[in-house]
Amino acid sequence: MKAEKLYLGDIVTMDTTKPEAEALCVKDGVIMYVGSEKTARTLCDENTEVIDLGKNTIYPGFMEAHCHPMGAGKFLDTEALCDVSAGESLEDYIKILSDFIAAHPDRKKYSGHGFIERDVKPEASMLDAVCADKPIMLMTADGHSMWLNSKAMEVFGLDREAAKAYGPATCRVFEDGTPTGYISENPVFDIRAKIKTDIKDGVRALLAAQKFFFSKGYTAIYDAGMELTEKSAPEIYAAAVAGGEFRLRTYAGSLIDEFCEDIDGAVEYITQLQAEYNNEYFKVIGVKTFSDGVVEGHTAFLIDDYNDQPGYKGVSRMTDHDKLVQLYTSAALHGMNVHVHTVGDAAIRCNLDAMEEAAANTGLLDQRNALAHLQQVKREDIQRFADLNVMAVVAPLWTPKHPDYFQQEIDYVGKERAENAYPIRSFADAGANITFHTDFPVSKNVSIPNSIYTAVMRRNAGSDQSCTREADEFITRYQALEGLTKNVAYMWHEENRLGTLEIGKIANMTVYDKNFLKDDLEEVGKSELVCTIVDGEIVYRA
Repeated sequence: MKAEKLYLGDIVTMDTTKPEAEALCVKDGVIMYVGSEKTARTLCDENTEVIDLGKNTIYPGFMEAHCHPMGAGKFLDTEALCDVSAGESLEDYIKILSDFIAAHPDRKKYSGHGFIERDVKPEASMLDAVCADKPIMLMTADGHSMWLNSKAMEVFGLDREAAKAYGPATCRVFEDGTPTGYISENPVFDIRAKIKTDIKDGVRALLAAQKFFFSKGYTAIYDAGMELTEKSAPEIYAAAVAGGEFRLRTYAGSLIDEFCEDIDGAVEYITQLQAEYNNEYFKVIGVKTFSDGVVEGHTAFLIDDYNDQPGYKGVSRMTDHDKLVQLYTSAALHGMNVHVHTVGDAAIRCNLDAMEEAAANTGLLDQRNALAHLQQVKREDIQRFADLNVMAVVAPLWTPKHPDYFQQEIDYVGKERAENAYPIRSFADAGANITFHTDFPVSKNVSIPNSIYTAVMRRNAGSDQSCTREADEFITRYQALEGLTKNVAYMWHEENRLGTLEIGKIANMTVYDKNFLKDDLEEVGKSELVCTIVDGEIVYRA
């Protein structure tokens, strides 16, 4: 049995028993040999395709631990959504939106994204002045808040009664109780769930997302709540895979929210999804839920008060202890993991407490549950991640002091909490498994080289020290690579197939022009992607 392909280059295997190699052979999409070129050549014949990558470095296929591919595809389709992120004020956003509407006068509704909450709060009347007879829905850059015009509020039933039911923390109201048109968290996700996507359009969005992630060096991703963008997501994935073009291995969490009254029934439903839809390129592996929101929206759930709102601790979503214990218990008994949006320290602690009780009840500590984002973390809770085998899903790209957000963080939570946000090294030092994510398209900055650079330096490549946040929270380059490869595979229970370049594993690889472990770090931050390889085939070439 001879190799179909022979890859030559500077190979970083992430396999501790054989960390480096110069040749890799592939047969039927699987690695059949990793090691010396001399031995590899003996496994080849005249039919073997030789891909000589010279001095470029071959890594295990990089993996994204938390993102939203359906939303990403829609975001990448510039004709589908209006991107207002270039604006710096509500007036700017309105001007960009007005131009978009003028260019697309026949649309039945208008959707957009990218605005940032600042001191002046959005109101429906501002959008009514642009277009009053068609719904307008404009998402914040973080994806947790939405600005609606009056027509959209009418279409989606957002009236005084609904606003009262949601509460003023998530549905802002005027003094008379009328909603202002600015909403966060629960009402946002309720509205998004009502917007249906045609299967054909959904497949196009997934293929656009695949093209993007391949172009960034990713070979596999986690869909963090596949129904967030589209309720028919499983059918859309099935259609994409059936079409033969979709090869971006996607591991998905199915959404269960805090309003669920039958946790066991909801988990059982996910097992039905697994039985019906799981295949080589799409697998539902568990539950996704939200325990809070975001600091910039005053919706992250904190142990201590917000500095600018004494007595207020944010929005708690799936945080009820008994319900969380039931969720973790039921998921464990069905062989699933639970992946939770947790920005605030109160949200994090609620989940750790529930996991601890559930594990005591079941005796199971190999769920590999994940808490994502981890902006505000109490230091005394960090060791619990390791003790409970909880995956710390972190975003190195968020750690530098961001010009649009850092002062806002200081205003909302105070300088000390802002400076100490987004720990990473503390998790690694505690022995916890850390994985990297970008949350694309919520966060637009997607770069593997810069993820590594920011993880090591705590600032962006090319920026000065003033942008560094809590420098002691740096990790090593090797730890950063683990957070993009083997640790992610472990989180998905796929360590026997993905994450390292070893015999018998899937031949997913990413090739860059720099060695992230050896080359000058400043050069690493500017590294260029050469190609992305899936199942031994080059699916993207720069």
